[in-house]
Amino acid sequence: MNWGWLSAEKLFDPSTNVGAMALALLVIIIAWIACVITTRLVKRAEWVMGRLRRKVDQTIVSYIVRFKNLLICLGGLLIYASLVPGLRALMGTMIAGAGITALIVGFAAKSTLANLISGLSLAVYRPFRIGDKVTIEGEYGTVEDITLRHAIVRTWENKMLIIPNEKIDNMSVINYSIIDPSILLRLEVGVSYDTNIDLARRLMLEEANNCPHRLEGAEEPWVRVVAHSDFTIELRVYVWVPDVNEGWRARFWLLENIKKRFDREGVEIPFPYRTLVYKRDLPSPRQEEPTSSESA
Repeated sequence: MNWGWLSAEKLFDPSTNVGAMALALLVIIIAWIACVITTRLVKRAEWVMGRLRRKVDQTIVSYIVRFKNLLICLGGLLIYASLVPGLRALMGTMIAGAGITALIVGFAAKSTLANLISGLSLAVYRPFRIGDKVTIEGEYGTVEDITLRHAIVRTWENKMLIIPNEKIDNMSVINYSIIDPSILLRLEVGVSYDTNIDLARRLMLEEANNCPHRLEGAEEPWVRVVAHSDFTIELRVYVWVPDVNEGWRARFWLLENIKKRFDREGVEIPFPYRTLVYKRDLPSPRQEEPTSSESA
């Protein structure tokens, strides 16, 4: 068997197919090792900052790791292209027509570059971070990851919402965790017009104070009359809760227990009534009597 194609001269000559493949494999291995080592250094720096009791933002760490991996891969690709004669000539041609090349690449990678720049903006300005509770695209969930191209949000239904970074720049995001996770829960309950408002307010306040999900040490709950609707008086109870998750639990608890308490105390939560009249039951139209001139 002829093993001449695997000679040392061809193996280390990037102008040959074997040499180009061997060089590509070598560059990939070196780039991978560089990514692993630099990632460990970043993680080590994160650990050191944590030991020094300094706040470490996981969003920044994650973005730095991905961005430096991208730079290492691009650097390896450029080095490989400069060592292979065929690719070196192609690079020279591309550099000679750099304006046209940049225009073509810009159009082809417009979305990718926009997402990359928007991802950098998210990492710097941090409207939300990994682990934050947010409402985005009408969905409530937890930010799982922020990549160079998109953000991943796990919704309360355990669905993965993947949103391009460029789109997030033009969206309004409700962040429940960025400053203070506690929120003011508002819950409206309608009572009938013949209800004693003071009684209904007292019952709602007692149930709100007994709620196991409210924030201890916060301002006491309060109730206000907020509207006179068509068939109800709207009462709104305000309760401070520790975070948005406890807010949902408190809402469900209050809805159930206020209804049970109203039933025991005889407070009515009304619903609309409709009266149906069939056409056949309507009285016949009244006939006008003829005037004297018409009868004559």
